[in-house]
Amino acid sequence: MTVTVTPPVRRAAAVPRRVRTLAGLSLLSLALLLAAILAGAASTGASLRTIGHDAGPQVLATTGLYRQMSEMDALVAETLLLGREYGPQQQADLTAYDQRRLEISESLLKAYRLALDNPTEQRTVEALIEGLGRYERLAAEARLLDRQSGHTAGQPPAPVVAAYQRATDLMHRELLPKAYNLTLETGTIVRRAHDAERSATALARTAVVVTGLLALACLVGLQTYLTRRFRRVFAPALVVATVLGAAGLVTGAVLIERQGRALEEAKRGGFDAVLTLTRARAISRSMHGDQSRYLLDPGRKDTYEHTFLDKARAIAAVESTSLPDYQSKLGPGFQGLLGGVTGADRTRLFTAYQRFQQADARMRGMSGAAAIKFWDGELTQAYEGYDKVLEELVRRHESDFERAIDSGDGALETLWRLIPAGLAAGALLVLAGVWPRLREYR
Repeated sequence: MTVTVTPPVRRAAAVPRRVRTLAGLSLLSLALLLAAILAGAASTGASLRTIGHDAGPQVLATTGLYRQMSEMDALVAETLLLGREYGPQQQADLTAYDQRRLEISESLLKAYRLALDNPTEQRTVEALIEGLGRYERLAAEARLLDRQSGHTAGQPPAPVVAAYQRATDLMHRELLPKAYNLTLETGTIVRRAHDAERSATALARTAVVVTGLLALACLVGLQTYLTRRFRRVFAPALVVATVLGAAGLVTGAVLIERQGRALEEAKRGGFDAVLTLTRARAISRSMHGDQSRYLLDPGRKDTYEHTFLDKARAIAAVESTSLPDYQSKLGPGFQGLLGGVTGADRTRLFTAYQRFQQADARMRGMSGAAAIKFWDGELTQAYEGYDKVLEELVRRHESDFERAIDSGDGALETLWRLIPAGLAAGALLVLAGVWPRLREYR
């Protein structure tokens, strides 16, 4: 009978080969964990930059464009409605008009930069620039005719009204719809970035967990093999490497989750709220302009009353058949753009908005100089009080937006600074842990 005995040399050679294999797998799994964390961080970081520092702020700038243009047209109507006895106020309105024009130029520049890779949006911005030039020429013609007429407060002469009609028709039928469409078009960039981030965060979190568990399994397997083969309780370097791998897994998953949560808060609690409230503010400013146009152009007062009602329903929707019916039925259960406001903010906003609507109802019951005086005093004060509440809410949500973006940026900075260093140290400790055992076979 022949007994085959494995040569000691072969058995001895198998041990370092297994150690090298297990060590290599451990290093590879740590590299995969690092790659998964960095890939997830890069993806969510790109979305964070898009929403927080690039497209998001620029989209909000295009939303402000609608309000600036609405106010521009309303200021023209106010200067024409006020007579020569309101000279200082007319000059103040013209100064405000020039300021709005400057703000519009800046907003259009931001919008054009955002649209560099979108020909459709570029054409929209270019059409707005060209259209605003035409509007300014018409508005200047109306103001010139108004100065030449020297009329007192109230409806100006027919040529002035006709010139303003051409200007305001251009603004409301062509320019404002384009400005609104521009906001919708640029807003898709943010929505796409947000949707992509949600998928990327879920995938990155899964990849980190899988590669992290694989790394821990390899490290534990290497530690177990060395303990059994070399009769040692543990290898301190490998224990520390395993702890660093576990820390990398937990920290990476937590930081990626924190980035995703920050982006979600920035999008829903900040960006969406600011977008909605800014839109409501813009429409409200246009409503206030409709009130001055209602007084300026009695021949179209039914039209301006109807547009006022349409805008009011968009802001705070209630079932109604006419403006008086709307104002009588307006209650705290309204929907519309402001329907998402809750709690004390909703109560405060409703009170201010209702006061504005009540003042409007009183103004429409007056005529002539009394209506203009009321519009210039109590009605404008009611509007400004309501607008101030809206502005405060916008500023608060802008702060929420910036705070969420800062939180995501902080998580990203921590991730890039700590995790690569920790996992690299873990890899070096793996080499340090197996090197003394390999030397025994040299």
